[in-house]
Amino acid sequence: MKKVLIVDDDPENVEIVSDILRGSFEPVGVSSGREAILMAVQKQPDVILLDINMPGMDGFEVVRKLRDQPATRSIPVIMLTSSTGIDHRCKGLDLGADDYITKPFQGRELISRVQARVRRKELDSKEESVQEMGNLKLCPKSNQVWINNEPARLTQMEFDLLRYFMERPNQVIPRNKLLGDLWPDAVVADRTVDTHIANLRRKLKKFDCSLSTIYGAGYILKTSSAEQ
Repeated sequence: MKKVLIVDDDPENVEIVSDILRGSFEPVGVSSGREAILMAVQKQPDVILLDINMPGMDGFEVVRKLRDQPATRSIPVIMLTSSTGIDHRCKGLDLGADDYITKPFQGRELISRVQARVRRKELDSKEESVQEMGNLKLCPKSNQVWINNEPARLTQMEFDLLRYFMERPNQVIPRNKLLGDLWPDAVVADRTVDTHIANLRRKLKKFDCSLSTIYGAGYILKTSSAEQ
């Protein structure tokens, strides 16, 4: 279960927020900014809910310190405050907060905001990680591909196709599903897709896995193990 760190100097507020989240997330509460930073480093929560108005180290300083440390830099932070001033909101976002909720708030809204941050973090992590299959490596963040550690020069459409197939190995993908998933709003002819598939296949000649056409059904990226 995803862990949410709740930071508020008022124990009652911590308990209220914990009750809202419990069941959907694992809430962990602390009452000061210093505790928040220590807990963030040690527990690596998926999201931090951070009150602004706290004695000692306020929420703004906590955000600043979280963003300064590599271990906590990417943890999503949602700021909670009773202040409705635009200056407070802008300051928090400028310091690196990901979202801002004004008290009082609805429980459903809080859960939705936390879920949105969790999904965004997971998507970012997936996009940053290098995907490997056989002797091929693909980096979504930089749109680069290597085969046997040598760069393969793909167009954007070829890159999108390759990534799509790598995420669905050994599955027959009909042409109309390719069109609907990759280019739902674009006018892309069937022959255009066939051409890009053919070009991609040519550029992947040294790839351990094969991109094959299943006539009348679609295309499939077969892994080495599936071909044996």
